[in-house]
Amino acid sequence: MIYFCSQQNRRALVLQHVALNGIDYLEVSGSAPDCGRQLLVTLLKDARQLSLTPAQMTISGGSAAGNTASPIRILSLTPASNAAPKTFTVNLDEPGDFSTFTFSLVANATTLDPPDGIDPQLASVDFSFKAGCAPASDCAPVTCCPSSSPAKPDINYLAKDYDAFVQVMRDRIAVLAPGWTENHPSDTGAAVIELLAYAADRLSYQQDAVGTEAYLGTARSRISLRRHAKIVDYRIGEGSNARTWAVVSLVPNTPNPVSVPAGTLLFPMVPGLAPAVGSSSSAAQQLISTSSSGFATMQAATLYGEQNEIDLYTWSDTYCCLPQGATQATLAGWFPSLQPNTVLIFEEVMGPETGDPADADPAKRWAVRLTRVQSSDYLNRPLTDPLNGNPITGIWWSVADALPFPVCISSQTASAGTQLPKVSVLHGNVIPADHGVWQDWEDLGTVPAPPPAPITSTGCKCGSSAPADSVHPRYYPSLSQSPLTFARGFDDTASASAFLAETDAAYPALTVSDDRGRDWTILDDLLSSDETQTVAVAEIERDNTVFLRFGDGQYGASPDPGDTFQARYRTGNGAAGNIGADTLGHIVLDAAAIAQVRNPLPATGGTDPETMEHIRQQAPYAFRTQLRAVTEDDYGAVAALDPAIREARGTLRWTGSWYTAFVSVDAVTGAPPTASLLTATQSRLDLLRMAGVDLQVEGAVIAGLRIEMNICVDARHFQSDVEAALMKVFVAGNVCGGQSGILNPDNFSFGQTVYTSPLIAAAQAVEGVVSAAMAAFQRVDDPSSDGVAQGFLTLGRLELGRCSNDPNRLDWGIFVLNMSGGK
Repeated sequence: MIYFCSQQNRRALVLQHVALNGIDYLEVSGSAPDCGRQLLVTLLKDARQLSLTPAQMTISGGSAAGNTASPIRILSLTPASNAAPKTFTVNLDEPGDFSTFTFSLVANATTLDPPDGIDPQLASVDFSFKAGCAPASDCAPVTCCPSSSPAKPDINYLAKDYDAFVQVMRDRIAVLAPGWTENHPSDTGAAVIELLAYAADRLSYQQDAVGTEAYLGTARSRISLRRHAKIVDYRIGEGSNARTWAVVSLVPNTPNPVSVPAGTLLFPMVPGLAPAVGSSSSAAQQLISTSSSGFATMQAATLYGEQNEIDLYTWSDTYCCLPQGATQATLAGWFPSLQPNTVLIFEEVMGPETGDPADADPAKRWAVRLTRVQSSDYLNRPLTDPLNGNPITGIWWSVADALPFPVCISSQTASAGTQLPKVSVLHGNVIPADHGVWQDWEDLGTVPAPPPAPITSTGCKCGSSAPADSVHPRYYPSLSQSPLTFARGFDDTASASAFLAETDAAYPALTVSDDRGRDWTILDDLLSSDETQTVAVAEIERDNTVFLRFGDGQYGASPDPGDTFQARYRTGNGAAGNIGADTLGHIVLDAAAIAQVRNPLPATGGTDPETMEHIRQQAPYAFRTQLRAVTEDDYGAVAALDPAIREARGTLRWTGSWYTAFVSVDAVTGAPPTASLLTATQSRLDLLRMAGVDLQVEGAVIAGLRIEMNICVDARHFQSDVEAALMKVFVAGNVCGGQSGILNPDNFSFGQTVYTSPLIAAAQAVEGVVSAAMAAFQRVDDPSSDGVAQGFLTLGRLELGRCSNDPNRLDWGIFVLNMSGGK
């Protein structure tokens, strides 16, 4: 066939012709056993008069593309019969493949012309041996005469902004309609051009934005970075609010206690404003609307006048102090309002040498949570001093709240020797408070109707259509106020020092509900939520705007069109809440008995949200963090992540059939690691060890050191005083000033070489020492070792030097001073 015509008239004309015949159609036999080996060729007219032979028939096409001769051979021909006068049968040696074949009638094997009496246009027919196989589609092929392709317009496809789009459209119109030259903005054509250019500019921007936000290194949206980081399981830091202890003092002789509800607002001091501000007063509204450093109480509290200022009892002694590390004290008086879990704050209120309040050290303030209060003796009699009958109360607190510095209770002035009995006092009525002010319920709008459903796509079967995915309404509301508060959890039984720690995770202080009374929980992500859970995610942009993203019906429930949402949340977050001591001065409470509001300790724990650049740097790094132990150093580094372990070192040893990782650990307590610590470390490291490597956790090898020094004392100093001063320096703990002692276990590490020079230098720095020399410097377990001559002692890789000078553990080191000279 040379042409393709939409209207085929040739068949009808051949039927009307007296002498011409032609092929009408061809069928492939599908009956066994000759399935695919017989072709049933039907002509337009009677075929019994034709004398055709197999040589006048050809089959071309098939998988042998480009070959005119088909590999399929014609074996024989069965002429038309009286039962089927128009059809004759062609017998083949084998069936063909899935390709398209062409059956043709020719005059002889040397020509392509048809036999006499056969029309040239109807002498061949295309067919398929696999017409009976299931096709991918049974749609009729769409055939038409292709039209000529129009010439492509000369358009600048690099246009990306409004001005360029306007110019492109004007250039195109100049070609299509040269007579249109109107440029006035009020013209309809000019307005349409500008409108289309505006829409194209916005679409171009969105396309660029999608490409920009698709990569961690180029994203300009903090929300995009948050989602990228989530892919690599990195949770970005949204910061946390600060917290502090607020002290509220009552007017003296207030007869009744005052209740303070949880969530009561506290604000920095404003000159001329009373400490207590009524909740409905204009002053309260002004504080709430203008102050960004507002705090809120974290629990309900009851205030008592007797806790305004509590004196420490010294048992008639003078010039007293509570030593560093103290965990108990005695109070002057009875305080029935004190109970376990009550928080008290030590404060130095005057200079211990001058008695002037301005000379008080603001660093000498410390909060403790009471674990025990004793106000009566074993016979249930009120506790008193048996010497003078003064009422007293005993208090205790946990080791976690042990005093980090000595607290001076009483002293005398340096100039006149005047007694100062109340250098430091205790304050009660302590309330925990954190940064952030609650906002009233805010309307987040109504969920819009979903957009029109997309046009359904045509399926493979004629007349069918593929179902389109349902479209959810785009509801992505934002909060009007910022920054959103991220608050940490609060345990009212934990130590007071733990309250100010920054270890707890922070969560958004946000409550969302709809008009059907359902609460929507705020989560970090929706990946583990199902379609029934009413959950949402708070996403914060670079300008601190908070957007709420709800579920899509698969990961979290999808909001229904027409639902109205409201949100109540706190604002105030980050380092801005780390206010200094004595900054707070007002409480929003309807109580006239309040005399003072203050925060003796500074607010701490406020951290700013993670910056975008920090996310870009940290997210890939956190993804590459090694979560397995391979080398010896890996085992030691992972074991040392436990705060209870000061140092650890790993060693790989061949134990006969495989390697075993031996991990030596040194506890922070200085004592041998407990069995529970070893077991916990073994379980933790077992998850990280390499396959085929055993694991064994053991305590470090302690190498006790014998240190003996000859000290020559200056003649103007008492020998005993110099010796006492030296023993305060050569201690295995900390000296009185808080500095680490020379023999502190923290000064020794695994395999560290111990030198004599630092020891001699420390001794010579003590007042009254003329000279210091090393008399003995050796290992306790190896007296033959001589470190004096060489000036150092070397230790094994898993050994820790130690000189505890403990009579109960002489194997952990001995320290001896040979004193001479002095008075």
